[in-house]
Amino acid sequence: MKTIVLFHSVCGNTYLLARFYADTLAALGAEVRLYRLPDGRYEQLAPLFEASQTYQAAISNIPILEQTALLTEADMLFLGSPTYFGNVSAAVKTFMDSCCDLWPAAQLSGKKFGCFASASTYQGGGILCLQAMNTFAQHMGMQLLSVPANIKGGPQPAYGILHAAGGLSLNRPAADMQTAIRDYLTRLL
Repeated sequence: MKTIVLFHSVCGNTYLLARFYADTLAALGAEVRLYRLPDGRYEQLAPLFEASQTYQAAISNIPILEQTALLTEADMLFLGSPTYFGNVSAAVKTFMDSCCDLWPAAQLSGKKFGCFASASTYQGGGILCLQAMNTFAQHMGMQLLSVPANIKGGPQPAYGILHAAGGLSLNRPAADMQTAIRDYLTRLL
C-alpha cells in the first residue's frame, strides 16, 4: 500500500511522531514516503526553542513535498501538525489550501486519511487541531481512519494520535506513543 507521511514540525515532536508512523508502516509492509512541509520561517524559528535544536538537522534533511499531485499516487495519507493556538500550524494550513486544485475533480476521493498532532496538553487545542485536519480530509472526499477507544499505549481521541508535549515542547514522544501508533496502524493494515 502506497503511503505518504507528511508533517510540519519546529520543536521536533511532530517530526518524531512522523518517524514513528513511517517506521511502523514500513515494518508492516507499506511502501512509505516521508515528506515535510515547506516553512519559510523554520530557520528563523527553530533556534528560538530549546526543544528545536535537537532535531533541527534531521528535520532539514527530510525532503519537502513540492507538488500536491504526488498525493494522487498514494493510497493513504497521514498528516501531522504541531498545535498553534488551537489549530494547525500555518505550514499545514497552507498545504491544505494548496490542495484546492485537486478538489474539483475529487482527485483524493476514496484515499485513506489519518492524522497526528502534538500540543501542550491533551485538553482543548490538540483535539481542535486534529479536527481541522479531519475536516480538510472530509472536504477532499477521503476516508477518515479514526482511532479506536481501546488502543494500547493510552487513550487517544478518535480524531487522530495526539502527543502532549508540555508547555515548552520538551516532553518527547516516548514508548507509550510508539505503542499507540503501532497498535493503531496494525489494526489498519
